[in-house]
Amino acid sequence: MDYSESLDYIQNISRSGSDYGLERMRELLDILGSPDDHLKFIHVAGTNGKGSVTAYLTSVLKAAGYNVGTYNSPSVFLYNERWLINGIPLKDEDVAKYMSIVRETIENEQKLRSVLGIGEFNPTAFEIETAVAILSFYEKECDVVVLETGLGGRWDATNAVNSKELAVITRIGLDHCYLLGNTLGEIASEKAAIIRKEAVTCPQSDEVMNEIKHPHFTENGEEKHIDTDLYVAEGAESVSYNISGQEFDFEGDRYRIKLLGDHQIENASIAVKAVKVLRKKHFNISDEALKKGLETARWGARFEVVENAEERFNIVIPEGKTLIFDGSHNPQGAKTLTDAVKQLLKGRHIHLVLGILKDKDYNGIVDELLNVADSITAVTPPSPRALDKDELLKTINNRCKADSSDDIKQAVQDALNKDDADVVILCGSLTLFEILG
Repeated sequence: MDYSESLDYIQNISRSGSDYGLERMRELLDILGSPDDHLKFIHVAGTNGKGSVTAYLTSVLKAAGYNVGTYNSPSVFLYNERWLINGIPLKDEDVAKYMSIVRETIENEQKLRSVLGIGEFNPTAFEIETAVAILSFYEKECDVVVLETGLGGRWDATNAVNSKELAVITRIGLDHCYLLGNTLGEIASEKAAIIRKEAVTCPQSDEVMNEIKHPHFTENGEEKHIDTDLYVAEGAESVSYNISGQEFDFEGDRYRIKLLGDHQIENASIAVKAVKVLRKKHFNISDEALKKGLETARWGARFEVVENAEERFNIVIPEGKTLIFDGSHNPQGAKTLTDAVKQLLKGRHIHLVLGILKDKDYNGIVDELLNVADSITAVTPPSPRALDKDELLKTINNRCKADSSDDIKQAVQDALNKDDADVVILCGSLTLFEILG
């Protein structure tokens, strides 16, 4: 397959939906020759912050001289962003190459099973993408892989890898309740199932910490309980901040990051604690590499103050205006956004271009964002799971000035051109940003 054919193939597979479990993913990896057995994994799970922590760790490991593979989803601006080598998306020809290998492997296995009459073998789109990640990172000779879960942890395809250097659990909140559970403890139990021995997290509620301290996972149909070596990143203190970045103190050292908001100090401190654990496992990461990696880390659409918008997206930002992208896709993320707005954008008129998925707690998201929004343009994200803009308007229910638009990019430009909006924030579902890329 070429790149275009690879995209068509994975999109067709996606239409079949998801079917969670580890057995099929493990079988696919084994048929491919178990490339995961030759890689070192840092596995990251959580409700909010896992993408940012993944970005910090990738940047730090790269600064330390490691060849780093990073797997995360969903992508923001470009499909290939799911697979990064030293922070750079996999090339089109490499996506096509590894997707073709995985497809051929699956189809050969399907033919064999048909002849033997031993059942079907139909990996999901996410399982195929996970296989592409692990196979490409193996062939690209990555020294270490930062592996982000897709959903949950226990039954997530990424949890099929045989061994891990470290597990990282970021902030736990209520999300995907229909699959993971209706309490923080239940959700934490699913996330913590990625842990095999050492784990890093941030301070969390007692019910969450209890699950992280006492995780269990299933292997060969048997439940296994783990005595965790748990490291908690606590005590980070903000020193200074402005729209271009912030500084914080943590465990006797000062660090600077470009990513904004108090939550990013927590995320960065998790990354620092993870690095200190990796050093104990003989990773050679100097203080200089740690600080440089944190400061140079970037993570798109997480309270991202957009630069070079005309060049990147053909969006013109008038003088004195600010454009921000933020994938605040659940109530916890929305609160993180509103906290950052209150901290960094006091006294400015905030216009949101907002699109949400219908399987999210969209009422909770809107309730939180109305704490800072002066006006809103409702849009429909490019996803089959999208909440229609007209339904979103009903949710807003005249609680602030609101309209709607059929064109996401034009809605952003129109908002920037308004006299009474000096900060425009495109926010909600991460799928909103696909149309800009």
